Amino acid sequence: MASTNRLGDCEVCSSCAAKYCCPRCEVKTCSLICVQIHKKELDCDGKKYKTGFKKLEKFNDNDMSQDYRIMNEFIEAVGEFKMKTQRLSILPTVFRRLRYQAYQRNIRLQILPKSTMNKNNTSYYNHKINKIFWRIDWSFHGTDVKFSDHRIPEYQKLNDLVRKYFTTEFHDNEVNEKLQFYISAGIKDVIFLLKTPYGKFYEIDGEDSLSYSLRHKSILEYPEILIIMSIHKEAYTDLLYVENSTFNKPFKKF
Repeated sequence: MASTNRLGDCEVCSSCAAKYCCPRCEVKTCSLICVQIHKKELDCDGKKYKTGFKKLEKFNDNDMSQDYRIMNEFIEAVGEFKMKTQRLSILPTVFRRLRYQAYQRNIRLQILPKSTMNKNNTSYYNHKINKIFWRIDWSFHGTDVKFSDHRIPEYQKLNDLVRKYFTTEFHDNEVNEKLQFYISAGIKDVIFLLKTPYGKFYEIDGEDSLSYSLRHKSILEYPEILIIMSIHKEAYTDLLYVENSTFNKPFKKF
């Protein structure tokens, strides 16, 4: 009697219903033993082709997610290459110093000369006190509310910087209405997401200093931080990113 299993019979032993489908060669198997046999006989590593062709009628959400990840890996690699090969001599002195000092703090800072973001970048390094002062852009998920802070010392904590935005006294009635859920929830019920140059976000801790939050992170010109309610974190799960650290220098937590 023919198997009614969706995958049909095991293509290795032909005696049991298949339970698994190889991501690479699509051979159906029923057990670990059959999986190992198929890998050995077909010289298959079981890893899905990242760039393999797939007919449109077989294209699904998993394939879309895979393509999206590949695209972001490519964008990340290109951005990393541009940052490493960018000639510091083409940057104005203020940005040369800023980028160098950011590197000393294990921060991957990308500068785009003559861009709109670069023109708006008020971040700078004060050599007399050996501190970076950053511009920070804040935005609130689900609203069109955005704020910009300038000359923010790197040693200040994120919670201390953003606390003013969670008070009704700081805003007019229109903004208070737009931020009513954030103000009611308070800082304890929000999450900070630092934007990457690759279209994703790093989750950062509001109790950490700005400098510590930026270490081993890649940022474009200056920090852009998205504030979301904790209950909405799941919607950003696929957009969270962890940077591979290539810095070996010790870092002091301010």
